[in-house]
Amino acid sequence: MKVFVSYSIIDRELHLITLLVSKLRESNNTVFLSDHNSYTQDRLIRESEVFIGIITNHSDSINDVFSEFEYADSLNLKTILLIEKGVQINDKELEFIRFERSRPQQSINQLFGINKTPSKSAKKDDWSDALAAGLIIAGLAALISLLSGNGKK
Repeated sequence: MKVFVSYSIIDRELHLITLLVSKLRESNNTVFLSDHNSYTQDRLIRESEVFIGIITNHSDSINDVFSEFEYADSLNLKTILLIEKGVQINDKELEFIRFERSRPQQSINQLFGINKTPSKSAKKDDWSDALAAGLIIAGLAALISLLSGNGKK
């Protein structure tokens, strides 16, 4: 699966994106990372099957992530948008998962709730899509856990 990851994270936490990308690649996903250059990003988003947006507090690229998310959404890509508590959202219709660093379990539970088990009549492609989505969600759950400090040794 081709996954596009757009993020708004302060520099000292960029290693978390590296860990997420590693998890996704371990599952044989192709991962494209945003550099917030609209010409390049549009092409990479079009080539992707899944868009993951991660927005945390204290970053300057929040609007870039929202723009890339809107573009991915206009292409009807599968999207997952994680937004840290405290980031102001003006769009009341926007679907996203809010996470708290101090209490990541609720967000992790929401992430896993996105991935519904396919019915018995589901096609083979549905199963592979569900499995790929589950692997992405597991990677995101690990990222939320790391953001909370639970994954640090």
